[in-house]
Amino acid sequence: MRSLIINYLSILLCAQAFFACAPNVQKTSERTFRIIHNNDGSDLLGNRWFKQRPLTLADLDSCVDMVANSQVTTYMMCSGSDFFYVRSKYGHVMGDDLNGTLDCGCDTAQYNSFRKYYRNHLNLEKEGTDLVAHTLTRAKEKGMEAFITYRMNDLHFNDTTTHCPIWYTDFWIEHPEYWLNDTTQGYNSGGALDFAIKEVRDRKLAIITEQLERYDMIDGYDLDFMRFIVYFKSGTGPQNAPLMTQLVKDIRKKVDEVSAKRGKKILLSARVAPTVEQNMMKGLDIREWLRLGLLDFISTGVHWRGDPAMPVAKFREELGDDLNIPFYSSIDDGGYRPREFWSHGMHRGMCSHILSQGADGIYLFNYYFGEYYSDYDGKLHLEDGGQVCRVRIPELLQELGSLETLKGRNKVYALSDGVVQYNIKPDSPLPLKINKEERKEVNIYIGDAVEEGYPEEAILFIRTSRPATCRLTINGQTIEKEMPSYTHLYDKERGLEGDEKEYAFILPANVLKQGYNSIGFQSEDKDAFTVKRVEVALKYGDVETHGYF
Repeated sequence: MRSLIINYLSILLCAQAFFACAPNVQKTSERTFRIIHNNDGSDLLGNRWFKQRPLTLADLDSCVDMVANSQVTTYMMCSGSDFFYVRSKYGHVMGDDLNGTLDCGCDTAQYNSFRKYYRNHLNLEKEGTDLVAHTLTRAKEKGMEAFITYRMNDLHFNDTTTHCPIWYTDFWIEHPEYWLNDTTQGYNSGGALDFAIKEVRDRKLAIITEQLERYDMIDGYDLDFMRFIVYFKSGTGPQNAPLMTQLVKDIRKKVDEVSAKRGKKILLSARVAPTVEQNMMKGLDIREWLRLGLLDFISTGVHWRGDPAMPVAKFREELGDDLNIPFYSSIDDGGYRPREFWSHGMHRGMCSHILSQGADGIYLFNYYFGEYYSDYDGKLHLEDGGQVCRVRIPELLQELGSLETLKGRNKVYALSDGVVQYNIKPDSPLPLKINKEERKEVNIYIGDAVEEGYPEEAILFIRTSRPATCRLTINGQTIEKEMPSYTHLYDKERGLEGDEKEYAFILPANVLKQGYNSIGFQSEDKDAFTVKRVEVALKYGDVETHGYF
């Protein structure tokens, strides 16, 4: 009997070991809630939140504290990609002119602007710390998870036409043979490092390893593939995907080695494109990464000009059971146009969209307070009409992370206007061309459970390429009540160009439903026109009590 029991236990232990190690065995998805705050680092190193005065430890503490004691669970600090915000044996700190050997020629303003980053780094160094160490230690003290986030291929500073050497990283300027030389993918893509080259991948692994081994307070490391999502020449992503998978494997191995040395698990996460197909196009085989168990959680995002209707449900459906880890989706700081920042109401609408479509939380990318504190001294700045605020404030972090705290708050749902960034097209029907006498429709998602509590007023905003005559419907009901004054009141005339026209309509009572709502356009015009924007604002009450749009 004793031998039978021993044999049985041996078989059981072997089976457990097999299933624990077998890569193809699916784990049950743990729906871990997170609200992630990603800071790009340069914002803090330049001390833009405090009028660019010389940086102090107290300033850094304040920047972290503004995020703490909110719904934010996870604080991520960017380490600067190849342009380091901290000391590294692989290059110099951002703004270091290497004893006067790097400059910007006659552009002294640009040179001085860059130099302030290094001076602020020296301020921290005199205090025995650096940007990453101090902010993440503070984040831990405030009860948040502490992550380094690393930009896998940052293209901000690789434009040689600026003739400003202090802008360039050592490795990049010394190895032009490693440049992608493919200008078709987007801003500065010609100077992107080519990940098909082994030396490039080896360097990235070395930098990441250095940071993993240096910062013992971290709970995790985030691979930001969206900054910038250019890794291989156009059309070669799928064939090069195994190279990127091996790099992520190597990073995972380093993470696990450091975890074992410290006696605590360090998480590895990645921010990637919104769909499986788009990722594979760029050489990111995320399905294989998930199958191999390389990540502890995954986030989707865009490059900068955010998508207010991220395809969260589509991502979950595409991956099915392969998505066996927590999944988040990001809100990026860019708006329809550069520096046309999302308003408070749009932030609420985007978060409600993401959460109600099944994400486990929100990833706030570059959610800055610099304008709020530097330009407005901590005071609200409202647009004309007093209904809209576009300046991000810390108080919004108390409500963006939960459908419950978003309930009954004024918000705006929208479709992307279709701007393509780095060959990644948003999941949007816009811009939508409508020919003479043609009927077309778009679907817009409403995350609010409107059946449980309908807003006082629901407003449809439409931007067209020119004034147009069109019969509108929503879920089959005719839209008739136009409100011309609302386009200015709600700051929807911003950025109008040429013959473009903005319209506002009151939607019929109780016509909306939670989920997708169909908006129909029946042209009654003699010529074609294009629908360029579609937004639905839900007004639950006065902006001072229910939130600014």
